[in-house]
Amino acid sequence: MRSTIQQWADAPDISARSVLVTMIGDTLVPIGTSIWVSQMLQLSEAFGFSDRLVRTSMNRLVVEEWLYTERVGRRSRYHLTELAIGESARADERIYGVEDPDWTGEWVLLFLPTTLPATEAARITEHLRWNGLASVSPRVLAKPEAKPESVRELMELIAPSIRPVIATATFTELADLVEDGFFLAEADGDDLAAAYSRFADRYEPLLARVRKPKKVEPVDAFGLRTMLVHDLRRIRLRWPELPVQARPADWPGGRAGEIASDLYRAVEARSAEWLSTIFELTYPTTLPTRFAVSLDPRLDGREGE
Repeated sequence: MRSTIQQWADAPDISARSVLVTMIGDTLVPIGTSIWVSQMLQLSEAFGFSDRLVRTSMNRLVVEEWLYTERVGRRSRYHLTELAIGESARADERIYGVEDPDWTGEWVLLFLPTTLPATEAARITEHLRWNGLASVSPRVLAKPEAKPESVRELMELIAPSIRPVIATATFTELADLVEDGFFLAEADGDDLAAAYSRFADRYEPLLARVRKPKKVEPVDAFGLRTMLVHDLRRIRLRWPELPVQARPADWPGGRAGEIASDLYRAVEARSAEWLSTIFELTYPTTLPTRFAVSLDPRLDGREGE
């Protein structure tokens, strides 16, 4: 399992900064909002990240106003900002969700001001996409949601000085738009269905491995858990939330979600052993709000014992 984790971490499309964000959201947020530099370095050992790379990546998150630092004697620790706390909470709902939300058929549209500098518009758009909005055009985003006030609250968190126009709309040709890839395709030609299929193909064999009688080492359980969440996060925060009514036939997202839920539960308790040592507390062996139920009754966090 160790070599699998290392190969994943060494892949050219894996960013240490992004993995650290995943670790913060998946392992830190359930127990607090601050972490010592030494603890972050220990967590990163599971992926072979150098101390220098970790420190550089964390400093980038400070510049991006996701973290701030505090000196305590000769030691330093990072604290999550209000932006990070808010985005982590919203990301949790999308990453670990297993139920399809009710949908009225309406979309919320958000129009960014045309006078907004391009760099600032790009920054805001990136954050909005993480929160489930799709880019309809460079300054227009849409989300299948019937409550415009929640999008307004999100904008107040991301850019409180900006007052965008927010409205609701119904797409009469939504099925054709989805079929043509309007909401699902990326500029590089990738699409959501293909991403879910790749995810399932990668993690289904790993689920079979952790079901075997041999226990997964605690550090490897943590590494696998972080891998899983990171790859799922890259899918669910990259594309908009697509209501079940708008999904194409033979949707692969269901299979991917089942595998994610079962594998997370399979390594959760074992990874908690390692996290308890690092954080010097009794780390929760199960997080009930994550993947609300295990979709495979054979798995209850015992790694196949």
